[in-house]
Amino acid sequence: MRFEKWAVAATAVAIAVACCAPKPALRLIVSMQEEQEAYYRDELVPAFEKTYPSVVEVVHYDDADSLESILRQDPGTISLIKVPFEKAGPLMRSGVLMPLDSVLDKDELRAFDDTYLMTSLGSFDNRRYLIPQRFGTHIMVYRKSRVADVTDSWRNFRDTISTLLKNCNGYGLPATYLLEDDPQKWDYYDIFVLGWIWSHMLYEGRVHPRVAHSGKHYSGTFHRMIDRITQLGGDSAAVMAMEGDAVIDAVYWEALYTANNVYNGKMWSEQWSGQDILRRFGAGELFLTFMTQSECFSLYGADNDSSGGRMSDPDDVGVATMPLGCSFDLDTNGIPRYGTKAVTTNGWWWAIPAGTPDRRLSYRLASFITSAAVQIQECSRFGMIPVRKDILGDMTMLFSGGWIGNMYDASFRQMVLNGYTVIPGSPDFTGVGRLYLDILDEVVAAKGWAPVQGANPQRQYIIDVVAGTYQPKIARRYGTAP
Repeated sequence: MRFEKWAVAATAVAIAVACCAPKPALRLIVSMQEEQEAYYRDELVPAFEKTYPSVVEVVHYDDADSLESILRQDPGTISLIKVPFEKAGPLMRSGVLMPLDSVLDKDELRAFDDTYLMTSLGSFDNRRYLIPQRFGTHIMVYRKSRVADVTDSWRNFRDTISTLLKNCNGYGLPATYLLEDDPQKWDYYDIFVLGWIWSHMLYEGRVHPRVAHSGKHYSGTFHRMIDRITQLGGDSAAVMAMEGDAVIDAVYWEALYTANNVYNGKMWSEQWSGQDILRRFGAGELFLTFMTQSECFSLYGADNDSSGGRMSDPDDVGVATMPLGCSFDLDTNGIPRYGTKAVTTNGWWWAIPAGTPDRRLSYRLASFITSAAVQIQECSRFGMIPVRKDILGDMTMLFSGGWIGNMYDASFRQMVLNGYTVIPGSPDFTGVGRLYLDILDEVVAAKGWAPVQGANPQRQYIIDVVAGTYQPKIARRYGTAP
């Protein structure tokens, strides 16, 4: 009897101690748009805390270049951190992240690979480190009515455009040129024809160029250059060494579009950001550009008007995969060198820092916020490409049609075309990127594409600038160029 009383008392004490014991504390380090971060803090985290008794602190960071210092500055205090694709490689190599085989057993690792897409990209030295959070890629966005204006009348301008281009490539438009009605079949020459004609047509009392992408001195503009180099046949080695036809062709096309008012020159002079492109496209100032899925959602203003880019006529917006890359130079038969439609797949990962206080609980947090139910909610609200195979296998979970369906359809087709094309994982990536932005400033924005201001862009002159100024800088700083 005494033992039974003691046992009951001991159990009561244990329960009391357990109830009074502090809950595990987790720190989630993120970099997101304000609305998405609020969703994490106000909805996702409280739901996790109820499922797994804990206290989760959400901490924001702005500068992705500071990630390694953040992880080294507070070792053993961070539970989970959000990492962009371009920073993943250096962080895995630096030893500040925990490999997943230190958290999961073999069966769990197999289940991990069965659950998520592209997990091999989150590996280093044959060990998984990263958990997919979101994928993204660029697609082409255009005004249907304005495209129809040109596809109905472009033949009236063909001879004028061909004569103009003959001054640059010695031939004119390609011998077999035809502006297809289907945007899925367009290449770089088609963008030139569309943009040139639009820049000479009167719309709402104004005549100005109607094609643009970001021109700001930041990573988004550099990523656009990587996409163009990729489409022209360049690989990561070509990007990092800044050498080969693909690099020169990419800069040459940017110069040609700018010189011939295909691009709106204000994208360079006013340093337009992605948000500037959204506003101008939404306001009808631009007729064609390139956007990510989250930018498409901001364009349509599905939930709010905070982007300033809500469409007055969303049914007039079309989306398609990216135009086919091709050289501006033509062979003796009037045919360009064709590349691909592939651009880079980008996105974000979740990573468990080395020395995390509770590795299993950290993984549970990552699993919770990438679960099917949460992914469906997050993708629907913020225009994300899902990372789970089960959702991609049944996309009716996300949409049933309309503009969202068209956007996802174009995005998935683009990701299939991309394959495993991603940005270079070199630790020198950011530094080399700044040099590409300098090239755009000097050669394109400042119109330094020829020895004489006002002359047509000259491919050989661009070759000389790259080889004479920028490749030596890469060689001195990073030792990657000859």
